[in-house]
Amino acid sequence: MIRQRKMKPFGQMSRHRQRDAYIRVSNQIRRAAPILSGQFITHDYLHGQNSWIDACFLGRKAPVFYNLTLETTRYAYKEAVWDQAWEQSYVLAPERELSLLDCAVKGPKTGHYVTPAREPRRYPELDDLTRIEWVQRQLPTIADAKTIQVFEEWSLHRDYAYGIGLHATIDAPFLTIDTVNAFIDQFMKLEADCRDPMPRSYRHDEIPHWGLESNALIDPWEWAAAIQKE
Repeated sequence: MIRQRKMKPFGQMSRHRQRDAYIRVSNQIRRAAPILSGQFITHDYLHGQNSWIDACFLGRKAPVFYNLTLETTRYAYKEAVWDQAWEQSYVLAPERELSLLDCAVKGPKTGHYVTPAREPRRYPELDDLTRIEWVQRQLPTIADAKTIQVFEEWSLHRDYAYGIGLHATIDAPFLTIDTVNAFIDQFMKLEADCRDPMPRSYRHDEIPHWGLESNALIDPWEWAAAIQKE
């Protein structure tokens, strides 16, 4: 059994290590300033319709900086709807698929274990659909019922090894450079947890994309060159 060494929280590290990390983030922010306006750094490509990003920005006083995960309320709602649909599927039809390891067989020539291709299992309890097919069919019903609520909120997490963790959900259609900067301005007024008590819920047709959302990882100073190559 391999034991992973638990990382020491940023606030418990030596001042030297804190300062080095702070300077590294500060230099990245300065380098990205012509593109991102000089307040934060992200390695996620901001194309104007992002639903979530990871970023870092500086606190009021060195060596504090924040390791931010930012998402929109629509994205949080979509994720909560997906979670509820998955949970309902397992209540109706417990998992009967074998794990990838259980299905693996040893190749006679290579000696490597491989998992043969197989058709997804269909469940009578799920209208003879595969689990993912059934889950996708439930999304409009669950979303339109609006029984799920999400909130504009943010919370600090001081167990991070790189800066102070900050999880934030904001009420914006998408995350852009302007909305990220506006959030940072608002957070910096108190640098504390916050929650808007007004709940948000959305109809299925109010969320344009219900699939997976991934971001291209690229430094801001490389965006222009990457766009030109397209």
